[in-house]
Amino acid sequence: MVEVTFRRMVDDDLPLLHRWLNDPPVVRWWEGDDVSWEGVVRDYGSGREPDETEFWIASVDGRDVGWIQCWPTEDEADDVAHWWAAGIDRTAAGIDYLIGDAADRGRGIGPAVIRAFTTDVVFGLHPDWTQAAADPLEANVASWRALEKAGFRFLATVPDRFGPAKLMVADRPA
Repeated sequence: MVEVTFRRMVDDDLPLLHRWLNDPPVVRWWEGDDVSWEGVVRDYGSGREPDETEFWIASVDGRDVGWIQCWPTEDEADDVAHWWAAGIDRTAAGIDYLIGDAADRGRGIGPAVIRAFTTDVVFGLHPDWTQAAADPLEANVASWRALEKAGFRFLATVPDRFGPAKLMVADRPA
């Protein structure tokens, strides 16, 4: 059993995130975002426009392996109205994630990170969030399978500007 921990991302993590975001298999699914150094600093650094999005670094057995973020869907109403129409709660959190190094992918680390993050951070630190949701592109099989293995269920196919996406959700345990 691996030990998964999380710490808030800080500016000293930006070179690591920049490297991860520029790995070709990650870039393929990062949906056209600016992953240049300037773009990463602008979008993820401490000088960015403040909002409720939280950035975290995931570690497995003490080694940094990935990045994960969560945000209240109510803050992104224009972007997630189709989630709500499909049945996601307005009190849900959205999550986005990546496993940084290719050697760590396909080994069960992604599902372990997502499962622990949903338990420890999304539900553990945010008592008002009732669900966690993500919508990886349908073609990104590894991503939505990681969500399934982490206990998320398929809710609906939803549109994305890059193609159909699988809306996946985990409910807060009773």
